[in-house]
Amino acid sequence: MNKIKKLPPHEAQKIAAGEVVERPANVLKEILENAIDAQSSKIIIHLKDGGKKLIRVVDNGCGMSPEDAKLCFEQHATSKISHVEELSSINTFGFRGEALASIAAVSKITLITKEADAEQGTKITIAAGTSIADEIVHANTGTDITIEDLFYNLPARKKFLKTDETEWHQIQQLFFAFCLAYTQIDFRLYHQEKLLYSCPAAQNIAQRASQLFDQKLSQHIVPIYCAHKKIEISGLISNHQYERYDRNMIYIFINQRWVKDSALVHALIKGYKQVLPPSRYPAGCLLITIDPLEVDINIHPRKEEIQFLHPRLVQQTITTAVTQALEQHLSHQLQKTITFKPTTETNNLASSVYKPTTGSHASFKPFNFDAFFKQAPQDFRDKPIIKEQAAPTQPQEQTIETPMINHVIDEMVQEEYRLIGQYNNTYMLLEQKDGLFMIDQHAAHERILYEELIAQHGNMATVQLLFPQIVELSAEDLAMVMHHKDLFSHYGIELEQFGNSTLKVRATPMQLKHVAINEVIKQAITYIHEYKNLNESSFDQTLQKRLYADMACKAAVKAGDTLSEQQMSELIKKLNKSANRFSCPHGRPTNWLLHLDEIKKKFKRDYRQ
Repeated sequence: MNKIKKLPPHEAQKIAAGEVVERPANVLKEILENAIDAQSSKIIIHLKDGGKKLIRVVDNGCGMSPEDAKLCFEQHATSKISHVEELSSINTFGFRGEALASIAAVSKITLITKEADAEQGTKITIAAGTSIADEIVHANTGTDITIEDLFYNLPARKKFLKTDETEWHQIQQLFFAFCLAYTQIDFRLYHQEKLLYSCPAAQNIAQRASQLFDQKLSQHIVPIYCAHKKIEISGLISNHQYERYDRNMIYIFINQRWVKDSALVHALIKGYKQVLPPSRYPAGCLLITIDPLEVDINIHPRKEEIQFLHPRLVQQTITTAVTQALEQHLSHQLQKTITFKPTTETNNLASSVYKPTTGSHASFKPFNFDAFFKQAPQDFRDKPIIKEQAAPTQPQEQTIETPMINHVIDEMVQEEYRLIGQYNNTYMLLEQKDGLFMIDQHAAHERILYEELIAQHGNMATVQLLFPQIVELSAEDLAMVMHHKDLFSHYGIELEQFGNSTLKVRATPMQLKHVAINEVIKQAITYIHEYKNLNESSFDQTLQKRLYADMACKAAVKAGDTLSEQQMSELIKKLNKSANRFSCPHGRPTNWLLHLDEIKKKFKRDYRQ
């Protein structure tokens, strides 16, 4: 007796359906993709019990002829390709011809469809893959498809469906993804016969985000745009003041196809290095356009995973785009905060005004949403343009002559930025039209000094000590320090052995001229012991980051130090020019914006002035 048997077609189809249909969200994804491929401008979704009981999608697309309506449920029946060579340039969604056949095998389906030039439509009813009815009906142009009782004929699989709330959450994520990728489509979503989301066609992705996201996230959105070689990235990301406990609000699209690629998500998160605390995540929506020949979308039955010809290039471009978008966002907040509103001391005002001629990089410009929407390409009117970085140029202070004072005052009043002063001798407060901008003076100065030290490494500006500092060490540590004497000189520390257990420090970095250098040297010794087993390159990089971070911390102004208006202004200017200005080298934030809407809410001014 033969051990190998050929399964009946209906049984094979139910098993094969598992590769495409795992939960209601998979079903909805396939139906939405068909609706979009049909050039629909309006798509309405009805759900019951998280999609387990009912998924109904109504679109106003091109519809199908009676012949196509019957054929679409056959396995490997597709209108998208004719031969395998077309896969390399495919620009539609469903091309395998498996989705509807698989869904029909494990549910009850009713399809009503009509083409624009047809007088009547076609209605087809299928249960467990078998056609029950086929009739002519009155119908609107487009397709209305209803899927009921998912896995009703597969109890073993049905029991693995999650709770209604879990399945609903999966569908909500999917709905957000399609809304973000296709802003030109009017989407409606009903659950348990209640309209939960109404998203009319939007002019840009920022407008779409306002339809979907809560107010908290909407206040912290940063537009992003980058073009590099064959890769174009646009979309929205959250700024450094927003954080989540999960990655569920990160959406990545490749040629408008939502993909779940952990490497791409990691590349986005990497752009927030030293910006968000450990185990905290941003929100983001990246629309990545790439040459179809550079990507393979045919490696997974549900087409959720992809393969790139040059994956590292794509990942690096994402990280760079995110980092620069965050940098530009903070530049926009800081560049104008250095101006002051008029006071009675007009002459003092003229000497204190600072107006940067450029941003922190030559390619950066002050960002203005309204102006950008008018100037940017049609498809990316909500993203700052980020070009390949040019050599940095330093902003120059500008002397304002007396005849220009009135013009400057008018300009400053119009911009409404003002340095209020110091709070708790720790935070610099700046008034902006968006809210109250706060800068931690220690964290900000620490970041400024760290970047200066890194930039000067190996060519450090030093100061000779009039009275050399003496450092007492064990014989072992002293021997190790003298062995690394040249290393310390790269850090601007000139050492000389003085006895069997004593070091004499003759010079220190300019930034540390008022710091007790013995603590820095002892910390350096600890790091050298800790990292001695690393290879030379890793040892140098790790030691440089750790030691300069400690040096900057010791030299920076402290919480509790009183600063003059001029000192605060200088700190703000230098922070504006610093790289990685969102946080200190140890990861603490340097600044925070208390949004005006939050302040109004505290004073119950939500609905009145």
